[in-house]
Amino acid sequence: MLYLLYPIFIYGLLVGVSYLITFLQLRKVTLQYPSYRMQGVENIPAYLQKLFLIPIQELQDFGFQPCCYLQVKPILKIYPDIAWEILLYNEAYNTYAKVGIRYPIEPVNLFDIEFYTFFADKTFLVTINGKGNTVIGKIPHFIVQDFYTAQTSLQWQFHQGRLRQLRIKKVHDILSPELFIKALDLYQINYIRSLINLKHILPISSKKLFRLNGKLTLKLTQKIIQENHKNVTILKQRRKQAKNDIKLSVEIPVELEVEGFLRMEQLQRGLIDSKLRPWLILGSFCLFVITSSKYFGNQSLIIFIAALIFHEGGHLLAMKYFGYRDVSLLFIPFLGAVASARKDDATLAQKFCVALAGPLPGLILGVVLALASQDASYSNWVKQASWILICLNLFNLLPIYPLDGGQIVDILLFSRFPYSDVLFKACGVLIISLLGIIHPALFLLTIPLVLNILYSYRAAKINSKLQHSLRKKQPHNQENILHSLFQNLQDFNYQILPFNSRYILIKKMFERYHCFYSKRTTKVILASVYCVSLLFGFIGSLQTVVIPLISFPSTANKSPNSIHNQQKIREIMENKGNNQEHTIF
Repeated sequence: MLYLLYPIFIYGLLVGVSYLITFLQLRKVTLQYPSYRMQGVENIPAYLQKLFLIPIQELQDFGFQPCCYLQVKPILKIYPDIAWEILLYNEAYNTYAKVGIRYPIEPVNLFDIEFYTFFADKTFLVTINGKGNTVIGKIPHFIVQDFYTAQTSLQWQFHQGRLRQLRIKKVHDILSPELFIKALDLYQINYIRSLINLKHILPISSKKLFRLNGKLTLKLTQKIIQENHKNVTILKQRRKQAKNDIKLSVEIPVELEVEGFLRMEQLQRGLIDSKLRPWLILGSFCLFVITSSKYFGNQSLIIFIAALIFHEGGHLLAMKYFGYRDVSLLFIPFLGAVASARKDDATLAQKFCVALAGPLPGLILGVVLALASQDASYSNWVKQASWILICLNLFNLLPIYPLDGGQIVDILLFSRFPYSDVLFKACGVLIISLLGIIHPALFLLTIPLVLNILYSYRAAKINSKLQHSLRKKQPHNQENILHSLFQNLQDFNYQILPFNSRYILIKKMFERYHCFYSKRTTKVILASVYCVSLLFGFIGSLQTVVIPLISFPSTANKSPNSIHNQQKIREIMENKGNNQEHTIF
């Protein structure tokens, strides 16, 4: 029966994590007053000029003609600070089409197209596609309709249908491109002011930047999660159509890929702030205690938690020392705890030290306590603590992925070579799965591990080629490195992958990039340190735990009562001997 609960727990955990990440991203969102400015074609990046030809050709079939380019300061303050759009006009319907880049960047759904029709009563009819979850409340003077569709033609037909209904009561008003942009600018500013008056957004640091209200953030989280299912359906339909029509899948320029990656990095960075972090640690700690209480007694559980904190504390201190960002600790129900942080340009030596800083201090402390506990004057909990420290940290030091020792061996030996990397991690998955027979909670690790193997193989495959191409000229600038990585991604035809897959893949490649240029001497020294640490763990555990048990088998096999009785008999015999000697004297 217990085995049936784990799939339910995994599903609940995945849903909970998706809600939590969405909520944290919304808490971090910063809003600003938007603005629109007309720009000449000479100011537009060349790759965007070429890219915008695709929606221009599609909309020309519906009677639209290009008017001008727009430089946009978006309502969301996020990278890039400036976005580029193109404006088109349909004279027959007095309707504008505004085209921009849709994020996250997907080859089959790259363009964000919106239709605008202005009426004499100063209202806009706006038809968007799959963006209803981004609209906060009501926009003054806007009639917004969101039509989730995989085809722009259906979106345009939907706009025309509503337009015919409104023509009965409303009259079109013709605006020049300049007046349309001014009206759009003014209405967006009024929209921000209405959100301020309703207290949906609150000013931060200055009157020009705003954050979402806490209650509204919760509501938007639920709305976004629900609407995302519709967007996923659209993407599936577009991918299916792209198989029959290659034109539907756009080849994304490398510059735009880099831009999308940096945008996602900004969204992910610093999700958990200093105010929320203690509550998240406390909540995960309570869940861990509840789920672990059935496996441990009270004393054992306290010692195990202390050993976990000591272990993860070593990782955290090392991360802090080497300048990692967003350092945090999280307890995982049924399993243990994990220390997390970010440093994209971490060197091989830094990663090695961070990985070793967890198990090695705990192992040393465990051996010291085991030596001390051989003295009978020490309490039983000292011996128990030594056992837990040695077992926990020696197990983590073993060369099994994803344990600390496995990560060390991977970055030193296998991560550069696609097939050996996959084989090493597959062995780790197999071992963890076998251990899951004893402790079923370990099966929770197998899903992310299997996904990690796929990404690791792709990353190692690209990086192995990248090393040859960059051997003569090694880029040091972050954007240049990303440019090279995305270029190689296209050479392997991986740009057709969904954005999240491309993001994780590039993330792994970027993290490994700085490790590939470490000197061979450094690798030999680090490998030697790891082997010595592992050898110390085995010898220390044998000397302090196994050998004492072998040396005193009779004492180990006796019950506490028999030992106590033998001690009493010995005391009586000694007393008799003393009395006899005293009598003789």
